[in-house]
Amino acid sequence: MVIAIIEEYLNNKILRAKMTRKMLRKNNLQNGNKKKNNSARIDTPINVATGVMTGVTSIDALDKKILSSLNQNVRESLTQIAKKARSSKEVVHYRLNRLMAQGIIKEFVTIFGFGYWAYKVALQLQNVDSDEERSIIEYLVSHNNTNFVSPCSGNWDIVLAIMAKDPAQFEKVLREIMVHIGQYVHDYKVAVSIGGHTFGHTYILQSIKESLIVPKNTSVVFDEKDKAIANILLKNARAKLVELSTKTKIPVDTVKYRLHKMEENSLIKRYRLILDSSKIGYTRYEVFLRCMNLTASMAQRFVYYAEQHPNIEYLGRYVGSFDFTMTVHFKSTQEFRTFVLDVKKTFGKVITSFESVTLFETLKYTYVPKELQEK
Repeated sequence: MVIAIIEEYLNNKILRAKMTRKMLRKNNLQNGNKKKNNSARIDTPINVATGVMTGVTSIDALDKKILSSLNQNVRESLTQIAKKARSSKEVVHYRLNRLMAQGIIKEFVTIFGFGYWAYKVALQLQNVDSDEERSIIEYLVSHNNTNFVSPCSGNWDIVLAIMAKDPAQFEKVLREIMVHIGQYVHDYKVAVSIGGHTFGHTYILQSIKESLIVPKNTSVVFDEKDKAIANILLKNARAKLVELSTKTKIPVDTVKYRLHKMEENSLIKRYRLILDSSKIGYTRYEVFLRCMNLTASMAQRFVYYAEQHPNIEYLGRYVGSFDFTMTVHFKSTQEFRTFVLDVKKTFGKVITSFESVTLFETLKYTYVPKELQEK
């Protein structure tokens, strides 16, 4: 499975763009509609970040309404989405499937708690060819404790998160990883997450931003029935209650109650819509900020800035090699450059180090907590 994911990342971009164009041509013929303003349009520019030809799809107002609903609540039903979008359930279902077929929607993921902390790691590689890089990425993606693996360019070559319950476990996992890939690592930085604000894809959807910091709760009951429900949601956050009931053989009302308790106790921290912004012409960047004299009021200014900026998807707060990270999306390098200058102008008195990377396709968004693994 891991090899298939890596192969898709390294080799299959052009094929996916061709398949998308073929599907859309078929849909347009079936609908008898070839007008630009009523159908998705596929172009084939060169992605300057990856150097690979990719399809860029335009999305219309209805697509944005559907995505905005999912951006706020991944588990919202088709009926609820249709009502908000002022469309029919059948049309919403068709559009949702099309957005997934186009690759604009990548996944619906469930983020679990269980008392784990995220340690962000930035790796700078040395003396690696494409095969060795492939092997490194395969290893990192397949590791049970990694939560986010993204090849990139800029100051660093790979950004990932390691999930651990305490510093001792993190150190053990990091040393294990370094034994495997250490000969290819020239340098690395580490910081532990102490909170974050996820705003979603407001740069295209212009929906209300949601900011969330969830406390870690490790003293709640979690049994085999909860585990069965959670393992299904791990693969598909939009799994319906009836589906969860059928697959687990647990009554629907019980599934609903247990799901609510897992959310209430922060065992399920949140559900996330994962979009591939490159499909609609955006490039994704991550910014690493190191600060001095960072007071509580100044830290809050960073939060307010991120809340007001439509291109910031996520603001992370850390202790370690950096104090903040920002995940941002822009259509051009000039737009990103303007953003960089604005951040430096706004917070120049406290920022002592500013680094950025261009994120390529993220190959892993979730991890499997030990509590969900088979014994």
